[in-house]
Amino acid sequence: MQLPQALVVLVTTVDAEEADRLARVLLDRRLIACANVVPHVRSLFHWENRLECAEESLLIMKTTADALAPLTAEVKRHHSYDVPEVIALPVVGGSAEYLSWVAEEIRPADRDDA
Repeated sequence: MQLPQALVVLVTTVDAEEADRLARVLLDRRLIACANVVPHVRSLFHWENRLECAEESLLIMKTTADALAPLTAEVKRHHSYDVPEVIALPVVGGSAEYLSWVAEEIRPADRDDA
């Protein structure tokens, strides 16, 4: 059986509490299998023609490609930023058992067996 494309999705948040809240929303909707919250990351970026430096938290999530669109929509709906970071990276290898577990946990609303 061919597994769906696994993804790692990165989202920065204002703090760990927001990351936890977003992760719980996405877990409840079965759009991610797992989330890691990395508190206290320093982000440097240009925003509105100024160089910014912010203390943020990083949300690292494991999902599948078929859940990416609804996941992104939920992040936009619940995130405090006007333009939240949502970056998806393909998983090119890993433990077959873990990747199978990720695929089994994801149930986007538009999937046939959801």
